[in-house]
Amino acid sequence: MGSASAPRVNENVALLLLRYFFSEWAVTRDLDGTWSATRRITVSSGDLDDLLEELAVADPDAARRGVHLLRERPRPPPDAISGRWPGGGRSR
Repeated sequence: MGSASAPRVNENVALLLLRYFFSEWAVTRDLDGTWSATRRITVSSGDLDDLLEELAVADPDAARRGVHLLRERPRPPPDAISGRWPGGGRSR
């Protein structure tokens, strides 16, 4: 068996997430595969991970918000029959 490798990130999804988390930046991916983000400055890289590192340094507040949003646990939907949220509260 071959060695395990990291899962490949869907680049379109990554682009959408970057645009959401770094909403004040114009984030793009060129046809040649170069990732770039522009605000007052431009950072770019041929590698998504490197771009993320550069963005985290350039805009640490946006990076922290992104991490916080990824860590949030979604609230489960109410039970369709009782209309109650798991744990006893009523739906609104």
